[in-house]
Amino acid sequence: MQRVRGLVTATIVGVPLAMFLFFWLHATREFAVLAGFGIGLAIFAVVATGNGAQDAASDAAWRAAAPDLPPVSDRVIMERNQASMPGLEKQRRPGVRSHGSRDRAPSAAASQEAESR
Repeated sequence: MQRVRGLVTATIVGVPLAMFLFFWLHATREFAVLAGFGIGLAIFAVVATGNGAQDAASDAAWRAAAPDLPPVSDRVIMERNQASMPGLEKQRRPGVRSHGSRDRAPSAAASQEAESR
């Protein structure tokens, strides 16, 4: 059902867009058809992959088969807990200079050397 709905929606949007480009904006016929087809294909992809009643029933059956899955309301809490977990930190090597070190002020030894001249 979703594919039929996607095809109808793509046709309702794509064909008038192609006609608009061809008649009103005086685009070439090939460009108008290609643009209408491209937009129609994008709309078809979005609408045809949407959730339907069958998907909701499948999701309910999946939840009944696996009762240990957390409810949807716990996802936000789980994401917060995961974000606050400590991870590996990159250790910097002491001898490596950063890229921005060229833009900094010269070191004290270099300034003393310049003053002694």
